[in-house]
Amino acid sequence: MSAPRKGLEGSPRLEWLAAGLIFAALTVVVFWPQPVQWLTHAHGHHDTLFNMWRLSWITEALTTDPARLFDPPIFHPAQRVLAYSDAVLLQGLVALPALAAGAPILPVSNVVLLLGPWLSALGMYLLVRDLLAGRDASPFWPAVIAGAIFGLLPYRVEHVMHLELQWSQWMPLACWALHRTVEGGRVRDGVWLGVFVLAQFLSCIYYGVFLVVTLACVTPLLLLARGRAPLTRIAAALVVGMVVTAPVLGVYSAPYRANQATFGGRGADEIDTWSATAGSFISAPEGNQIYGRTAAFGGPEGRLWPGAIALLLGMVGVWSARRQVVLWMYAAMLVLSAVLAMGTHTPIYRVMLTLVPPLGGLRAPSRFGMVVALAIAVLAGLGAAHLLARLRAGWLRHVAGVLLVLGLGVEYASRIGPLHPWVQRAPMYARWLRDQPAGVVVDLPMARANALPHHEAEWSFYGRTHGHPMANGYSGYYPTPYLDLLGAMVAFPRGQSLTALRSRDVRYIVVHEDRYEPADYLELDARLRGTPGLRFLGRFPDPDYPVGIYLIEPR
Repeated sequence: MSAPRKGLEGSPRLEWLAAGLIFAALTVVVFWPQPVQWLTHAHGHHDTLFNMWRLSWITEALTTDPARLFDPPIFHPAQRVLAYSDAVLLQGLVALPALAAGAPILPVSNVVLLLGPWLSALGMYLLVRDLLAGRDASPFWPAVIAGAIFGLLPYRVEHVMHLELQWSQWMPLACWALHRTVEGGRVRDGVWLGVFVLAQFLSCIYYGVFLVVTLACVTPLLLLARGRAPLTRIAAALVVGMVVTAPVLGVYSAPYRANQATFGGRGADEIDTWSATAGSFISAPEGNQIYGRTAAFGGPEGRLWPGAIALLLGMVGVWSARRQVVLWMYAAMLVLSAVLAMGTHTPIYRVMLTLVPPLGGLRAPSRFGMVVALAIAVLAGLGAAHLLARLRAGWLRHVAGVLLVLGLGVEYASRIGPLHPWVQRAPMYARWLRDQPAGVVVDLPMARANALPHHEAEWSFYGRTHGHPMANGYSGYYPTPYLDLLGAMVAFPRGQSLTALRSRDVRYIVVHEDRYEPADYLELDARLRGTPGLRFLGRFPDPDYPVGIYLIEPR
């Protein structure tokens, strides 16, 4: 750590190219068969549709009326809807040129999602390569091993449908900038730190909050290092970085803060449900080829096993670097993030909820698992460097490095699924609705309040192709007026259902024939045709989305 540092521009190009190709190959192995079906298929989870919906909406908003960005036309007439969940604004900006040029949304969404693990691996590669600069042995293989762990460990497969949770590359880059700031006290490094933290917020709110919380707790350990810059220069660099980036973060977070003030934080039971347990740390997703049988030890989102190789190398790293301040920082990060991942199962998180109010708006403390992965990857990189340095012959170090990477590939190999061939065209009914007079649309069947989300993500996504506001919606929060509407629609078309629809300016009712049993659909169709105030507009025999559309006549 005392050697002069080199930035990205000082690294051998061939080594960076080799690292990128290795990470690309591992991405194919870990996310198989998604990378080879990227043009036509995506994960069958409803969050895949949510990913495509967000990217599509961001493109439309930013190319037509940016002021509407946080007010997409779902959950009509609710406001700040995009801030009901993670807006993934940075991913949207990456996808915007392709979508604005007319590229199909599904392959664009797949590429943006798979970029996350690959870029995360490269970010970790830079961090560990820089931490090991100045050692006799090349840092290439230790940095590649650390990158493979951080970018492709089983946690990624657990969240393969979550676009925001794949984009964690800014976390190691923020650590990289932090080390440079502490060692050099340069303002530009402090600004880079602020930029990387901001980028993490713009990519994933969860990781942005978790990163700031963790760094605030462990950074003081870096100040114990010998050869650091004077505290005044470090403080000045950090302050400048905050001043430069805080206004952007303040503007971006405003809708989220307003929503939290309106809805309140997550309930204690909800946070408890999505908190990790002790079993989570020895549990891997079912899709993992080796460790899939351990899935039962952890619940959904609670599978945080990093793999045996990562764990063993991390232990070697702790022992070999025990006198280095950098070890203290990442060991503390590992312990702290593991405890915080357990959420309200520990008293520490309950204290943190009071000290850090934004945590109250995040339902899944188990996602601190990404910070756990960050710490383990760095420690494993240090451990790999120690072991490889003991091999005197350069060719032996290369062989050992290759074997370790292959071992990680075997450990992390998974089969993603189920993949679904989501329809990439506008359904017939949506093309027809696009040309009809303005009016709010409701798609049936709607969910029940105790059985969300049902088909709501699907209706919201295909609603993008007709452009009308929708009473339906899908997100991380469900506004109270929407839940009230679900209650009223239980009796549809009787009771107060039509009154509730009219109060929301609903004009078109789209009934999806194939989502009902044939007899139930015929019965519903007969009731709707016989209901005063409703008029049948037509049936659209689309092979994928057959529907009947009805008009609510004005009173």
